[in-house]
Amino acid sequence: MNRYILIITTLIITNSFAQQTLTLEDAIEKAINKSHQIAIIRNDKKIIDNNTQIGAAGILPNITISTGYSGSINNSNINLNDFLEFGENTSNIDANKAKSSNLSNSINLNYRLFKGFTGIYTLQKFSKQRKLAQENLRAQIENKILDIITLYYDLLNKENIYNVLLETYNVSLDRYKKSEEKYEYGAISKIEVLNAEVDLNTDLINFKESEDNLKSAKLNLNLEIGTTNTQEIYKLEKDFIFNSSLNIDTLKYLTYINNSSIIISNLNFLIAKQNLKLSKSNFSPSVDFFTSYSYNSMKSETSFISEQEDYGFVGGISVELPIFTSSIKRSQFKNAKIDIDSKQHQLNYIQESIITSLINTFYSYQSNLEKIQLQKRNLNTYEVNFEKSRELYQIGQLNSIQFRESQNNLSRFRINYSSSLFQAKIQEYILYQLSGQLENTK
Repeated sequence: MNRYILIITTLIITNSFAQQTLTLEDAIEKAINKSHQIAIIRNDKKIIDNNTQIGAAGILPNITISTGYSGSINNSNINLNDFLEFGENTSNIDANKAKSSNLSNSINLNYRLFKGFTGIYTLQKFSKQRKLAQENLRAQIENKILDIITLYYDLLNKENIYNVLLETYNVSLDRYKKSEEKYEYGAISKIEVLNAEVDLNTDLINFKESEDNLKSAKLNLNLEIGTTNTQEIYKLEKDFIFNSSLNIDTLKYLTYINNSSIIISNLNFLIAKQNLKLSKSNFSPSVDFFTSYSYNSMKSETSFISEQEDYGFVGGISVELPIFTSSIKRSQFKNAKIDIDSKQHQLNYIQESIITSLINTFYSYQSNLEKIQLQKRNLNTYEVNFEKSRELYQIGQLNSIQFRESQNNLSRFRINYSSSLFQAKIQEYILYQLSGQLENTK
């Protein structure tokens, strides 16, 4: 008998030691802050923001400044042709350590005046790409939130099952002890004691199983929220508060305008439309403006001109008209139209799938809420029935088989009731995710 008491005492001490309350909000915040996947998506969003600035759209002019200097020192021996006369004794020129230098500076401006409104279309595309990156980040955060909610309530469910089976074990332990006492006084047969021991061992096995499941659920939650000590024990908030005011028409409306998957699909469709506009603009002529101001200085001790300076403006306009490009641009245009059709089908499919999932989840949630209300009333009946059965068993008016059946019925119903609470709560949060409200209701 001492081994049973020792096991339960140890477990109770372990689970009641140094617990701190972990709210669902705290768990979600820790998980989001520790998530490597979310950090990667955030970095991807920053990269997209950097790559979709106005300058990348080709709307702004390109301005460059260039400068250069070159110099030399040479020994030169120059022989002039006879028909060149520069005076006496000038047919041969010897120059030792003759210096020459060349300095050039310029500032240049290039600006595309027209290319079929490519810059405007590209800016519009960039705007949608930034929104797409933001929605991808939101979708990743929502998935993480739902993961943590599932783990949190799964742990809560495992705790409830653990407590139910612990109480069941304690009842069986009390029954076994009293059976031994009755057997010693000859009030019952040995077979009843053995039956009580078998039931006690069965309950101990079930209890140990629930303990393992509880430890596993705690480990999973600790790993997700980035806790260094994976064996850290938390006390969870045990309230199951359901939202019975949800309306299917309101949820549908919110889903169409807020669901991240639908928004992402719609943005992909709009980006495909911008790609078609960009493909059309490839058939337009290009008009470019260019201008520059330059300054050049040249000096030489062996040249006919010893020093020369040039400076001034240069400007012009160039026009380029595509005549033949091996049908590449036409193929790109056709492919862009096909892509729009594909993106439209994808958008319609995702909308239909999400709305179908929303409707199924909503009515299942409503059904589970009704079932929970019935289970709640039945739970009270099962508890009253068990207490009366225990009283009758203790005074000998109920046999051990009948008492065991009443005990098992109560345990099974409590476990089923806890599982129903867990499933309904997860369904409620799925409805929030589908309708785009999850971040505001966590």
